[in-house]
Amino acid sequence: MTNNSSVRRKVVIADDDDDSREMLVFLLEDEGWEVREARDGREALERVVNERPDLLILDNRMPELTGAEVYQHLQAKGINLAVVLATAYGHVEELASSLGISYFLNKPYDPTELLKIIESAYKNSPT
Repeated sequence: MTNNSSVRRKVVIADDDDDSREMLVFLLEDEGWEVREARDGREALERVVNERPDLLILDNRMPELTGAEVYQHLQAKGINLAVVLATAYGHVEELASSLGISYFLNKPYDPTELLKIIESAYKNSPT
């Protein structure tokens, strides 16, 4: 699935769990993505606003702002991008649906499923 295009796609990974974030960084850099990291919701919001990535992988349970709150702030600012919502707690499908997010994952991640969902989210991005 590696992207061989000369233009690197940019992703922000927002997750307060260092191990999850590092695994995603490794996996996505290997797939050719330019990766930026955020350790809490406020940092995620700032990175997306300032860097305008192609994709946001957004953990829901984070300090400062939850993933849901980050997404709502982005929507209020009129920033539309591909978003994959993730959580290890609760029913991510219900939360994603209530927010209008089409792509979601439960943690821990299955790398093959993760890459499929990321590619679908990117290809069907509103931008």
